[in-house]
Amino acid sequence: MSDSPKRGIIFSVGAFHPAHFLDPVKQLLENGQTFDPVLVSSHPSLGNDSRGKTLWDDVEALRKQMAPHVDAGCEFIIVGHSYGGFPGFEATEGWTVAERAAAGKKGGVRAVVFNTATVPIVRGGAAMGVFEEGKELVYPPFMEHKDHLAYPTKISKQSFYNDIDDAKAQELYDTLLPHSQVAIETPANYIVSDANIPYYYIVTEKDEAVPAEIQRTVAAAVPGCTTLSIDAGHTAFYSQPARFVELLERIAGEVFSAETK
Repeated sequence: MSDSPKRGIIFSVGAFHPAHFLDPVKQLLENGQTFDPVLVSSHPSLGNDSRGKTLWDDVEALRKQMAPHVDAGCEFIIVGHSYGGFPGFEATEGWTVAERAAAGKKGGVRAVVFNTATVPIVRGGAAMGVFEEGKELVYPPFMEHKDHLAYPTKISKQSFYNDIDDAKAQELYDTLLPHSQVAIETPANYIVSDANIPYYYIVTEKDEAVPAEIQRTVAAAVPGCTTLSIDAGHTAFYSQPARFVELLERIAGEVFSAETK
């Protein structure tokens, strides 16, 4: 309908992964009719110069990307992949459609989709909390840290790309970048139970970085979360872009069909 708000989508990318990993999905979505604009995060916490960058730098970058569209009335779905679940959700504080409407503003965030993601469930938790044992943050085998940067280890090629042929997996692995250690350890106090928006969690069934059973445990702790799944590894948006887009379009159909309720 001509007076309906534009419907946008923005991807909050996980640690180590530059925006080009979303190119296949982005192209499919741009060729479709569901979302406009289609945005991919440029997290300041990613890259060789990211030392000291925090979760809040990434949140601010996400909001800056959305701002001109939101101010024009666009309503967004945020998709948070892996680490990206944390900044993706935190960017919703004060930015939901309902909160902005209450302040006399248009646009905002309509829903959040987590994909094999860490999620702010407990106050004071960090993105690394999914790997927490007791009070000490324990890094998983697919990453290590040195001089305030986190790096993917050699095993991460298998952890991230186990459903992609080895030559392509090596090519992808070679493009990974360091990530700010501070960002993945930054605690957050705004959590999913504080927001009143639809949540979805896309479980990657063949994931060797964050096993599916852990993903389901996280999803079950998110209030009212709808869980979907895809038979793919950690980067399903790259290995199965068409199926990933199908799930996003299904979610959009549910979220935006309820926008006037």
